[in-house]
Amino acid sequence: MPGRGAFAFPCDPDLPPETRPALWAPALAASIVIVDEGDGLARLAVTDRHLHRRQCHDGTHIVARAGRQKLRFWLRRAPALHDTAFYLPLDALFDGRVRAVRQAQLWIAGGDAAIADDSRLSRFQAARLDLMLDLLDAKASGAPLRKLAQIAYPALPPLTASEWKASSERRGTHRLIVEAERYRDGGYRDLLRDH
Repeated sequence: MPGRGAFAFPCDPDLPPETRPALWAPALAASIVIVDEGDGLARLAVTDRHLHRRQCHDGTHIVARAGRQKLRFWLRRAPALHDTAFYLPLDALFDGRVRAVRQAQLWIAGGDAAIADDSRLSRFQAARLDLMLDLLDAKASGAPLRKLAQIAYPALPPLTASEWKASSERRGTHRLIVEAERYRDGGYRDLLRDH
């Protein structure tokens, strides 16, 4: 549900998780791999690898262990297919969905070790780096700081000049730009050494 203050919840926090678990909301979380079942999902049928498995009205939801990571699947109820198909909606979460599908594909094909090299950054770190790239591209195109802040903070309401000058979003955007420029100018090597 949209929020205007400090809290923005994907679903009503007063509802019990059994009736509306946020974990199973692929529209809100790019990490959930949406799958139309086919013949290639034998690995998902192995129940000892499941941390959670839940049958719901819209299909089966699975959280599987993949090394130190968890992979989340939504096996949709769809017409029987011969081949497994991953569903990738063209929405704001598309890039994250592609990463999640790639990890799931590697895990299904070859096991835990296959995704280890592809998962050095957490999802948060990857999203933050993607955001910094977007900010650098927009800045190179001549976007002013206020426009950059709208990229970094999509829910940023219209602010007066004095509110903008005193806003934490302005300072946060400036910090993101400085960090992005540091990575661009050679700091990315630190990422390679750390991982």
